[in-house]
Amino acid sequence: MRPAPGKSGRSRRRVRVRQKSAREVALHVLYHVDTRKAFADLLLNQALRDGGLEARDAAFATELVNGTLRLRARLDWILDRYVQAGVDTLPAWIRNILRLGLYQMLYLDRVPVHAAVDESVKLARIYGHSGTAGLTNAVLRKILREQESLPDPEALIEDPALALAVATSHPQWLVERWVRRLGDVEARALLEAENRPSPVCLRVNPGRTDRETLRRTLAGHGIQAEAGRWSRLSLRVEGNIVLPGLPEFDSGLFFVQDESETLVVELLDPRPGETVLDLCAAPGGKTCQIQEARNSSGRVVAVDVQANRLSRVRENAARMGVSGVEPVLADGRQPVLGEPADRVLVDAPCSGLGVLGRRADARWRKTEASMRALLPLQADLLAAGAAQVKPGGTLVYSACSTEPEEGSRQIAAFLAGHPDFESEDAAAFLPPEVVTEGALLLYPHRHGTDGAFAARLRRRAGAP
Repeated sequence: MRPAPGKSGRSRRRVRVRQKSAREVALHVLYHVDTRKAFADLLLNQALRDGGLEARDAAFATELVNGTLRLRARLDWILDRYVQAGVDTLPAWIRNILRLGLYQMLYLDRVPVHAAVDESVKLARIYGHSGTAGLTNAVLRKILREQESLPDPEALIEDPALALAVATSHPQWLVERWVRRLGDVEARALLEAENRPSPVCLRVNPGRTDRETLRRTLAGHGIQAEAGRWSRLSLRVEGNIVLPGLPEFDSGLFFVQDESETLVVELLDPRPGETVLDLCAAPGGKTCQIQEARNSSGRVVAVDVQANRLSRVRENAARMGVSGVEPVLADGRQPVLGEPADRVLVDAPCSGLGVLGRRADARWRKTEASMRALLPLQADLLAAGAAQVKPGGTLVYSACSTEPEEGSRQIAAFLAGHPDFESEDAAAFLPPEVVTEGALLLYPHRHGTDGAFAARLRRRAGAP
């Protein structure tokens, strides 16, 4: 017998919300990145918070999103040979289901191929109909049968740059740029490095623990970590680990931060009692590191132009247990200090071409024009930071990019117009292996870090 309705006339039966699997969570992220140009990392973090997945499934969903996005061009090139009208003609849900299934089949050894196919077909029924489910099944099973003889883009595409772009799944303009600058062999090494999962790096908070103690603590959670290659504060964590929510994260024992970022503050070399200006400070990792390095002795003025991002600086400073942080909502191109600072850090907005391995969707969002559009802003911020350095003080400029226009050429142009500043050799502060022509310059394929540039400058003591 059916339950009697309530006074409102509505059934009292509970409506059960279907729990999404890791694959379905990943599909939703891929779909919205594809159709709305959403940022994958923000969308994935939200989906994982809302999805209620266990840690293992959350890590699997993360791998599916990042891997499928990284290799999207190569996956599409293969699928185009098995979808008669071309993969781009398919509904967006089905297109991304095929990408997701093919990525598992070709690149995830731990996923049984039959499971990759079957789960893809199930998703195609949910987000399509029987016809699209049949197409998904037919395409993936045919690829599975021919897996050992799949076409090679570098054997079939005549244009060398386009062939390399498809083979390594990068935009052609970027491939051509890197080949011109680095040569064929090293450009390929960099492109391939960008397709390997970026290591999760932690910066230890020396005010609350040390690297070895944190390593042992993480091992107790089943998380394997090893010492970083370049910084004594860094730990490298294996696998896709969801770290927020760990007691050690919540209590500020570490900050999730690549070694390339940690080395920038080591180049700044903040000293106790000084005033430091941190332009473009959000989300506050470097701000906190500045205070951790000197036991919060001295003030750091943390500037950002967006209020919501500045709130993250406050939150992270509280979590890491540092004081002396003064968040300021302002445009960094305008003066914010009443008196000059001892040290200024300009961590400039940039193309982000050094972190393509970490931000899997970014390679499909960036263009050469968008990179060049940021150059005037970088120059303005550098000049504004310089104007607030006291005579004898230090200015560090950094960017998460290896492109000369955003790094060495910015510094050369700045020095040409500011004779009161001189460059200082980064090798006096950092391992010599990470220094090129006096500046920090990191490449994923050479150093196992994100790509980054940083230069240290000093205002001459006699300058007005």
